[in-house]
Amino acid sequence: PTVSSRERAPSSEPAAMTNRQPEPFRLSSEATPYSPKYTTTQQQAAEAAAFSSLVTHLRGRLDVPNIELMILGGFCRNCLAKWYLAGAWRSGLHITYDQACERVYGMPYAEWKAAHQPKATVEQLARLEATKPFHASHPKQDPPASPAASLPHTPSLSSAEALAAGMQPMGGMGGGGGMQPGAPMGGMGGMGGM
Repeated sequence: PTVSSRERAPSSEPAAMTNRQPEPFRLSSEATPYSPKYTTTQQQAAEAAAFSSLVTHLRGRLDVPNIELMILGGFCRNCLAKWYLAGAWRSGLHITYDQACERVYGMPYAEWKAAHQPKATVEQLARLEATKPFHASHPKQDPPASPAASLPHTPSLSSAEALAAGMQPMGGMGGGGGMQPGAPMGGMGGMGGM
C-alpha cells in the first residue's frame, strides 16, 4: 500500500526537494478542462502581469530579506533581476544588469541594500549553505548584439549633429563612440555576479 504525504513522518526537508533543477515552466496554449486555449500574446500578458504583481509584492515586503527568500524559496530579488535581464536580452532589449535590478527593486540595488538589507546572521548563512543545491540557476549568457551592428555601415556623427538629427548616443558600445540611428541609450554593462 502507498503511504500518503499526510501519513509520512514530518521532515525538516520539504518532500519535493531533490538535487535536480525543475524543468522550466511553460504555460501550454492548449485548452484543458481547467483553462481555455491561450494565444501567445495572452500568455505573455498573463505572465507579465504575474511578474509585475510579484515585484510589487516584494517591494512592499521590505521585512523579508533576500537571504530568507533564498533559504525558503531558492530565489531572491537578484534572481528575478537576472531572469528579467535574460528575458529582455532574448527579446532584443539592450539593458544592463543594474537596470534590471532597478526594475525589481524600484531603485538602484546599492541604495536598496544600504537601506533594507540587514547583515546576515551566522545561522542564516549556515541555512543558506545547506539549501544551496536547491537555489535557482542563472546560466551565463552574452548580451544581444548591438542593433547598430546589424545596420549597414553609416559613418559616425558628432554628438551635436546626431542629436540635431534625432538620433541617440551609442554610449559605451565601443567603436569610438559617436551616434548611430536607433542605437540604445547607455552602455551594456555586465550581468553582475552571473
